[in-house]
Amino acid sequence: MDPVPSYGDVLALVTVTRTAASPLRLPASLRTATVRPVRVVHVDVAGAPTIDGAEVVRLAEDVGRPAAVDRAVAGLDPSVGWVAIADPQVEWGPGALDVLLEAASRRPRAGVLAPRLRTPSGVDVQSGGELPTLRTTLRGRIPAAPLPDGPVGWVDGTCLLVRRTAWDSVDGYDPRYPGSGSRPDPADVDLCDRLDRAGWLVAGVPAAVVTDHARGVLDPHGPHDLHGPVLETRDRSLRRYVHDRHGAPARVLMALARRR
Repeated sequence: MDPVPSYGDVLALVTVTRTAASPLRLPASLRTATVRPVRVVHVDVAGAPTIDGAEVVRLAEDVGRPAAVDRAVAGLDPSVGWVAIADPQVEWGPGALDVLLEAASRRPRAGVLAPRLRTPSGVDVQSGGELPTLRTTLRGRIPAAPLPDGPVGWVDGTCLLVRRTAWDSVDGYDPRYPGSGSRPDPADVDLCDRLDRAGWLVAGVPAAVVTDHARGVLDPHGPHDLHGPVLETRDRSLRRYVHDRHGAPARVLMALARRR
C-alpha cells in the first residue's frame, strides 16, 4: 500500500478556461478574499487571456473541466495542502476564502467546503442538496436546495475549497465525466458521493459568499453559458452515475424509463 502523502499548508487556486472569450473576474476579487498568499494555476484550452502571475497550463485538446482540474492539482508540489477550485467568472466576496479555511480548521473531516453562490442580481443559488436516490436519478433529477451550514450530500463545483488529502483519497474528479454544462453537474455529485463513501464530509459554508457572473438572471440554476462546449449530455452523465452505483439492475430500469 502506498503511503499517504504529507502536504504542507500552502493555498493554491485552480481555474479552467474553455472559451477564448472567458472573462477573468477571479484575479481582482482574490486580493480581498484572503490575507494568505495564493498560488494560482490557470488551465487553458482555448487561448483565453491569462492571469497575471499565474502558472499557465496549456492543453492541446479540450478534455473537459473535471479532467483539466485533475491535471492541475496533480501538478502541484507537496507544499500545497489546500486547493480552491473556481470558475473564471467567479467573484469572491471579501474574506470568503478565509471563511472557508476557518471552517475547514473546525471540521478536520471536511474534504470539500463550498460557499454560498449568488447571481449578479443577488439571488441565492440552490447549490447543495441530498445525494440523489436511484428513483430520482432515473427521473433525471438531482434534488437541490439552498446551501446549508454544515454537512450536505453534494455541493455545486462552481467554487470549492478542497483538502488535498481528501482529494487524493478519491483521485479527484472522475475524468469520464467531461462536464454536462448543467447545474448541478453529475461530475460534482459523483465527486461528493465518493468523498462521502471514503469517510469525508461535504460541507456548506454560507457565511462565505461568492458571485457567479455566468448565472442567468432568469434561471440561476440552469446551465452556464460561458463554460465552453458541452462534451456530454446531462442524461448520459446521469446514466453513468446510476450504472456505477447500481450495476446491471440499473441498466434494465434505465431501458424501461426510456421506453415510457
